[in-house]
Amino acid sequence: MVRPRGRRDHRQVAVSGWRLPQREVSTSNYRDRGHPPILTCVLSVRGLQVSYGGSVRAVRDISVEVPESGIVAVLGSNGAGKTTLLRAVSGCLRGVGGRIDAGTIEFCGHRLNGRSPAAIVGAGVVQAPEGRQVFTRLTVDENLRIGAFGRKDRAEKARTRARVHELFPILHDRRHERAGLLSGGQQQMLAIGRALMAAPRLLLLDEPSLGLAPQVVTQIGHVVRAINEQGTAVLLVEQNAAMALGVAARAVVLTVGSVSLSGTADDLARDERVRELYLGGAASPPRVDGQLAGVGGAGARLDRWVR
Repeated sequence: MVRPRGRRDHRQVAVSGWRLPQREVSTSNYRDRGHPPILTCVLSVRGLQVSYGGSVRAVRDISVEVPESGIVAVLGSNGAGKTTLLRAVSGCLRGVGGRIDAGTIEFCGHRLNGRSPAAIVGAGVVQAPEGRQVFTRLTVDENLRIGAFGRKDRAEKARTRARVHELFPILHDRRHERAGLLSGGQQQMLAIGRALMAAPRLLLLDEPSLGLAPQVVTQIGHVVRAINEQGTAVLLVEQNAAMALGVAARAVVLTVGSVSLSGTADDLARDERVRELYLGGAASPPRVDGQLAGVGGAGARLDRWVR
């Protein structure tokens, strides 16, 4: 007896180029009903509390979500808990004496609490740290190879390297030079490129514009958007609110370890408190997206960087 073939299992439908965990997609037939598949959050942080040394509470109660293939910006002053949030997601708290006291962190429906940084990278979450932290004595190419250390498929690594070189042509041109000889902007390119070599589904960027000239900051915004348009979700921690709100769809503002404001990037750009604290007190909402207009899609590339 031949059993009739059933309908396609919609738990295997790919959304934005990635396969969703089975429990996050309804098994009802959306295509038959004329509705698109449910889009889910790739990252969900709920009620996060973090302390250092068992006594200093750095994060009191943070909840934030990053949608599939979306960009979420995290704004806040120094000491607000932005870097601590990224460390908690990437599993790097223990190395700096921190620990998660409460709350949950889920990536694609799987809990990240307690997992090692290596396991989290293997799951698809990669952080480009504050201050770039490239290996200055190694060549540009060696830095990129380190980023792909945990991957086995040579063909896939070659394709990722080509993608990085397309985004940052200067890294190809200077691939045999020591990373310490690069300018600050070029080192930031290398730090982002090294993170991309791990093929992340979620990229954590910690202050990528720190210490860079305004022109380079604009180019960083171009890069973040191009990376996202190629299918990678981004959680962007940034003090340059104009750039961050210009590339993100949603944003949150942290104040003393808690979320004080959240909403769409456009709404926050119009909020009087955000304008006063982060956008120079402009009398009217600034056009934060103006300098980033016209950014290309998946094929966008930067041919020249300002030193």
